[in-house]
Amino acid sequence: MRRDLAHISEQMLIERLVIGDSAAKELLYDRYAGALYNITLQLVPVKERANEVVVKVFHWSFLHIGTFRTSGHRTLFTWLLRKTREFAIKEALPETALTGTELMKQEEGILQQFYLILPADQQQVFRLSYFKGLSITTIARLLALPEAQINEILKEAMKSFRQFLKKTWN
Repeated sequence: MRRDLAHISEQMLIERLVIGDSAAKELLYDRYAGALYNITLQLVPVKERANEVVVKVFHWSFLHIGTFRTSGHRTLFTWLLRKTREFAIKEALPETALTGTELMKQEEGILQQFYLILPADQQQVFRLSYFKGLSITTIARLLALPEAQINEILKEAMKSFRQFLKKTWN
């Protein structure tokens, strides 16, 4: 990463990304790849596949950075996180499986089945995070709980989700 870009604002970074600045692309990757990779590993525990998901997310973001301003997201991280979650879920589910709203529309949908077996506290946090797309900070405020506790609850829900996927598709 170039030193002259290390401290630029997110707004300036977006402007540089829109014009295709390769140093800005490198900075975007340096800032967010680690966090997005860790999130991806929660859904896609195979490292090679998780790597592919992160690469896809950044490739997509470089091509679609112009849509950020109209996306409704306040930060690049939340915008990237949303797409990471989408790509990771798609990677975690078999190609023949339904995803997203298609799963929720089916009364016996696989995601609905999983959601219903979670303990109540995990259901609430999982629903707010994965169905509503809320951040850990927002969920913590809504539930009047510390962020660390929300992280722990979500971590347990994701462990259960991985186990559920293994049992369901293996």
